[in-house]
Amino acid sequence: MNPAIVIPVYNRPDTLARLLVSLKAADYSSAKDVPLVISIDPEHDGPNRKVHNVAESFEWSHGIKEVILHEEHLGLLGNFHFCGGLTERHGSVIFLEDDSFVSPVFYHYAAQALDRYQDDACIGGISLYRYAFNGYTHYPFEPLSDENDVFFMQLPSIMGQCWTQAQWKAYAQWRETSPRSVEETLHEVWYAFPADDHFPILTKYLVSTARFYVFPRISLTTGFGDAGTHFSKRSSYFQVPLQRGRKSFTLPELNDSNAVYDSFMEVLPIRLKRLAPALKEYDFCMDLNATKKAHHITTEHVITTRVCRAPERTFALAMHPPEANLIHNVEGTGINLCRVSDLRWDRWSDLQSRVRLHDYFSRGRHSFIQSLLYALLGRFRSRS
Repeated sequence: MNPAIVIPVYNRPDTLARLLVSLKAADYSSAKDVPLVISIDPEHDGPNRKVHNVAESFEWSHGIKEVILHEEHLGLLGNFHFCGGLTERHGSVIFLEDDSFVSPVFYHYAAQALDRYQDDACIGGISLYRYAFNGYTHYPFEPLSDENDVFFMQLPSIMGQCWTQAQWKAYAQWRETSPRSVEETLHEVWYAFPADDHFPILTKYLVSTARFYVFPRISLTTGFGDAGTHFSKRSSYFQVPLQRGRKSFTLPELNDSNAVYDSFMEVLPIRLKRLAPALKEYDFCMDLNATKKAHHITTEHVITTRVCRAPERTFALAMHPPEANLIHNVEGTGINLCRVSDLRWDRWSDLQSRVRLHDYFSRGRHSFIQSLLYALLGRFRSRS
């Protein structure tokens, strides 16, 4: 694969300049020609001259540079779809948000991953970014470790992603023809996004078509979260460590990996059963983050950190990541395997599970205010 690098921009010249600096410093020794396309979405009263000047003045020595200045305002979603559509011309593309920053070896990873998964119909795209957090709980996210350099998840990327022509065509066809009625299987947060955001649309696509993104274990991009359409001020929430030294990556087939996660960032039960044979006899859903509602759980049993009336088995919530407690059969409490009908959905039980997860991810370290709150909760519990 020899993917083109495609950057959608609007009115942030400084972020574009920073990204271009990182692109110029990257290693492209595995490619003979690397096209660079900068797609400029004009403001409603005309083009942003500063953005245009940054794009035009940038010297790109690794291939052809093309600056596209659109005549009409496309918006975030329109420019996203325009950039993805460039797979028709280039065969594959690397899509980079202008507030991202790339690893020196990002192109090696992107080219190898695109080549490796181009014929797998279950792969919807390649992520350059590695989530360090769970977007639903804001707690750390750590996939199960193995000998591979990637894992798989039913979520798109937020800081750099890649598609082959076939992968983008599958998405485009779904978008044109599918009713997109997957509300009952998604977290409700996906319906709070602006209408011009591609992120929830891609998520619905992955869930409704049973596809996954490939994610690196060490990120090839990081994000500055600059102020713009989505943020009123800069956020450091998306900063992650970058891969620097590796140029050759171990990329397994989807079916061979155990680190495969659904759209709730929960490991797939069928993969967990490979690692925890004692669970094979159960038909269960995973809810270790306690983010699924009752209608999301369609199996007889559930493995969860929620409170339940009569757990059939319990495990400690001690090892990291949480799945490790199940794999190693760690005795204790905190994780319940129970019938779905025994789950408690009242507010007090929900609060108990939230406190339990906070204690686990904070490793027992609390601020003064948190300690005071827990003391009050303990008094309330003793009286109830």
